[in-house]
Amino acid sequence: MDSNVLNEIVEMAEFDPEEIKYIRQHISAELNEKFDDDTLQYIVDVMFEYIEQKDDEEDIILDDVAQYIVAMSKKENMGNFDANEIADIVDADFDFMESEDA
Repeated sequence: MDSNVLNEIVEMAEFDPEEIKYIRQHISAELNEKFDDDTLQYIVDVMFEYIEQKDDEEDIILDDVAQYIVAMSKKENMGNFDANEIADIVDADFDFMESEDA
């Protein structure tokens, strides 16, 4: 994992500890052990990057988001993530966003 890229992304991101806490509460213990807070924040940031590229009327498909994050993490030397694990994290974050809108 390229620490310079991670540090740059974390500095630019608006870190929301409640969001990361929510994700941690809604993913498996295995994923909690595997991903630290900075990596979870990276995943969230790349997810938002993906969403920002879409038209407002386009559907956001969980598997497409996960595949995008996997591809970007490889490209940015952040690691080789499993798409199913990323999908679980993204799904938890979608739930967080829905709970915030309610």
